[in-house]
This record gives sequence, structure tokens and C-alpha cells, in this order.
Amino acid sequence: MSSILGLIIAREYLTRVRRRAFLIGTLLMPVLSALVIGFVGFMASQTEGETKVLVIDRSGLITRWDDGYNAWVPTHPDCFPERADLTYRFAEEPLADSTFMNSDFDAMVDFDDAIVQHGKAMLYYERSPGVVVQGKIQSDLSQAIERFRVKSELALDYETYKRLKMKVSLVGQDIVTKDRGATGRAVIGFVFSLTLFMLISIYGAQIMRGVIEEKANRIVEVIISAVKPRVLMAGKIIGVGLVGLTQFVAFIVIGWAMTALGGFLFEQSGLIGGDTALQGAGLDWKSWLASQDELSFLLDVNWGVMALATAAFFVTGYTLYASLFAAVGAAVSEESDAQYLMLPVMLPLIASYVMASTAMQDPEGTMAVVGSFVPFSAPVMMLIRIPLGVPLWEVLLSLLGVSLTAVLVVIFAGRVYRVGLLMHGKRPTFMELFRWMRHRS
Repeated sequence: MSSILGLIIAREYLTRVRRRAFLIGTLLMPVLSALVIGFVGFMASQTEGETKVLVIDRSGLITRWDDGYNAWVPTHPDCFPERADLTYRFAEEPLADSTFMNSDFDAMVDFDDAIVQHGKAMLYYERSPGVVVQGKIQSDLSQAIERFRVKSELALDYETYKRLKMKVSLVGQDIVTKDRGATGRAVIGFVFSLTLFMLISIYGAQIMRGVIEEKANRIVEVIISAVKPRVLMAGKIIGVGLVGLTQFVAFIVIGWAMTALGGFLFEQSGLIGGDTALQGAGLDWKSWLASQDELSFLLDVNWGVMALATAAFFVTGYTLYASLFAAVGAAVSEESDAQYLMLPVMLPLIASYVMASTAMQDPEGTMAVVGSFVPFSAPVMMLIRIPLGVPLWEVLLSLLGVSLTAVLVVIFAGRVYRVGLLMHGKRPTFMELFRWMRHRS
């Protein structure tokens, strides 16, 4: 029996691991993802060429007529600095649509004195300026309107106002643990939970499609003449699960290697030493991360525990859902018939992802805590909380709950699988599925 199970596991594993799609997805996707992120960052830092903007100040709030230039100029020129990617011109009246389209202006900003109350100006364009350029326009215009408002206060000048002005930011800290990186670590947990959600969904669906294909081709009738259905189901679940586990381990190894290489290149580039605040400190990659308030939380995450916990919850959570997918595949004859049975299977998993997205904002809230102990949502939800320092007994209790539930689900799904394999031509109702679950022989 064990030799037959081993053959089934090996077949399910090797046929998938040897596929080109698996190799590309496993080996290239992390690299491609990093390259895409780097490319997007590089492109965002590059100028899109010069953008010429015509500012229409209908009420003369921030502009004045200059006889020397014979043109409208800003009252405070330093609010609209000339940049390589952004040039301003000013007017009192807007251009007609046709005139604007035939001009060399890329955008036209139009406002009147109502902007002081509602803070909004119209931006007209034939081709939308980039997000970076729009941000600069908003910042420059805001500063100019700010100066106008200060000027209208006789008892206050702008230099005094600048000294008094303060932008307040909130830095959260747990009053007990003195922890300041909870939000960032919750994001890390969400990334791991999202990875787990994707792996369970993808490989669970693979099992269902494989069962449907074998059943439609009548191959399964030959197989079960030599192999018991429960052994066949176990072999499929274990074999495909090992494929998912292999891919997850590969992601971890490649991610670690890329991080180590990136840190080394960052150190060698001299960018750390180029920071005037850190010159002469002799900081390495980790020390530099520790010195950054926005990134220092990355060093507080126990990455080894996160990887092991994700692997453990993948094994248990995948087993739970994969057995349901196998039962759905056995219960139908075509993949199109599986859609109505997929909903109750996928609904708890999708709900877990939605709850995880919300729990990222409040990882210690009631929903996150309760969801991390409900077996059908725990594999996804608990990973949100682990980076925050969840007690070990909570993790083990959650894992035990998922494991016991997986065992029960495998037993009942196995009964549906055993009966459904030989059923053809009829779409089973939910009542029939419940009768199959009670069938023990």
C-alpha cells in the first residue's frame, strides 16, 4: 500500500515540477517582480520631459502684471521655481479649447477667488501629466495660496508664519511593549498570508481539475481497480501539496538570496556612506536599516519563524481545502458543473483574505483574533498576527484546530470522493452529497 501511495505522490509531484510553467513561475517570478519594482522606481525618478503649464488666476490672487516683462508673473516667484520637467506661465483669462490645443502648453490650471474656501482648481489637459508632475503643481499652488492667505492677515507676515507652521505626524507605540513597528510588521504578515492564500487556491484548483480530467477520460475507472479511492485521493493531495511547498521554499530561498545580494550591492555602491547624517559611521546594510525609522521594523521580524509558520499553516490549510476541491472534482463530470459547488468551498477562503485585508489595519482587533482561531480562516489570519509577537501557545492552538478540522474534512470529503468517482451524467444535489458523506462502506 505504501509503495502504491509513493508512486502516486511521485507521479503527481514530478509531472508538475517538470513543467516549464512551474520552473518559470518558481525561478523567474521573484526575479521578475524585483526587476519590475526596480524599473517602476527608476522610471518614476526620471523626468517625463518638460511640462509647460499655464496658470489662470482669474482674481489676481497670486499673480501681478509686470510692465518690464509685459506679462503676468507670480507675486512670489519662489513658489513656482523653474524646473527641468516643469515650466509655468501665467494669465488672467483662460484659453479657448481650440487655442489651448494648438498652443505649446501641456496643461492649464484655472481658478478664481473661490479656491480660498474650497481649495480646488481645475486642471485641463489633452494628455494627463504624470503623477509626479501633478504633485509638484499642487504643492506649488498650495504654497502660493497659503502666502496669499497669510498676506491678508495684517498681524502676520509669511516668514513668521513659516516659523510657526508645523506638520504633525503620528508615530505609534505600544504602551506596554514600547513597539513602534506594529503596522509595518502587520503588512509583512499580510504579504505572507496573501502568498498562502494564492498557493492554496492555485494548487487546490489543480487537484480539482486533475480529478475532473481523469474522471472525464475514464482513466480513474482503471486506476481504482488497482488502488483504493482513499489512497488515490491521499496521493494526489500529498503530491500536489509538495509542489506548492517546493515553490514556497524556492520563493524564500530566492528572496533571501536577492536581499543579501541587494544589501551587498547597496553597501558597495557607497550610498550608505553618502548620507551626510551617517558619514563616518561605518554602517553596513543592517545597521543602515536600523537607523531608518520607516524600515527598522524589518529587523524586528523573525523571518525564520514566519517561514516555518507559513509552511505549517500551508500544510494544514492546504490539506483542509484540497480535500474539498478533490471532493468537488469527483462529484461532477465537467469543470463547468463544478462552479456551483466551488462557491461554498471558496467562500471561507475568500472571506479570510477579505478579513486579512481589514485586519492589517487592526491586527490585534477582535476580528483578527477570532479569525485566527476559526479553522477555515486561521491559516490566513494567524499570519497577520505572528509578526507582532503572538504567544506560542496561541499559534499552536490555532494550528491544532486547523489540523483536527483538516482530518475531519478529509474523512468526509473522502467519502464523497469515493462515491463520486464512478458517478456520471448527473449533477449531484447538496442533499445527495450529504448522503454520500454518511456512506461508510
